[in-house]
Amino acid sequence: MTSVVSWGSLSGISIMKFTLTYEGELRSNDDYRRKWEIRNRFHPQMQELWKINSALQGVLRNRYVPVGQGGWMSWETHHDEDNDNPMPMQPPDESKYGKHRDLCEPIIKGGRKFMPLVRNSFALRCGLSILFLRREPPGKVYQGGDIDNRLKTLFDALSVPNPEQIVDDRTVEDPIYCLLEDDSLISRIDVDTRQLLSRPNGSKHDVHLVIEVDVRAINIRQYNQFFLGD
Repeated sequence: MTSVVSWGSLSGISIMKFTLTYEGELRSNDDYRRKWEIRNRFHPQMQELWKINSALQGVLRNRYVPVGQGGWMSWETHHDEDNDNPMPMQPPDESKYGKHRDLCEPIIKGGRKFMPLVRNSFALRCGLSILFLRREPPGKVYQGGDIDNRLKTLFDALSVPNPEQIVDDRTVEDPIYCLLEDDSLISRIDVDTRQLLSRPNGSKHDVHLVIEVDVRAINIRQYNQFFLGD
């Protein structure tokens, strides 16, 4: 027995899909310290995605775009070439190509650097389809933990935090990889709630989440088409 709830609508061109997972406690409107801990659990997954995904390697190689007038050099490698050795990601010579903008520039908050995937600089949004396993009986969507407020904790943990939410913790080196620049970039949410059976003696806050991410381009440009490929 399951309960499925949805919010929002998903528009734009689908350019990338992948899956994130989380297992542990998830509380309603949790404080920023626990959100920081959850964010650190997503960091290695997002870091690995940037490392192994060939489309994202293309994004990194073509991260610089001109500001105002000026040319734009786009680097492409043949598909038979070794993707483990991409071309150097060096800023273009402004004396030749004019001023540029780094679309992958880390976002600095409270002295820490964050590397979100879904960000305004690429005109991206995303939809999330979440399999939400929890200790409560199935069917009780708003009881025993208040699903919408637990989701708020999750979305904050998937996003770049505000400066006042930075924790003095260096167990994760900069940049900290995360899904979202801001949770306002989530355009649709589908949640399928089911009962968690693997932790019969665990905390009532225990969850197991499988998060399917559908990244969309809302304004098609050459620089966000590099997300296509995987």
